[in-house]
Amino acid sequence: MCSGPTGTLGFMTGIVRYRCGACGNKTRFDVVDSVTRRRFHHYSLGGELTVEDEDIIERNIVKVVCRWCDRSDAIEELEE
Repeated sequence: MCSGPTGTLGFMTGIVRYRCGACGNKTRFDVVDSVTRRRFHHYSLGGELTVEDEDIIERNIVKVVCRWCDRSDAIEELEE
């Protein structure tokens, strides 16, 4: 099991920001997520792809790592 916050991202309930409890960072994080989505792919006759519509069905945060101190065990979610 990965350390750090897990669960659905705030796009369903509001914006979620992070804070590192170890170093105080609020601006730089590596976020690993898993996304289930439905997209409408439109290919031109020349084979070029255009994605015209996308619905995010589910998005789960797998791991969040602080870019300043490289810790994932001290990450806090801040709701705004």
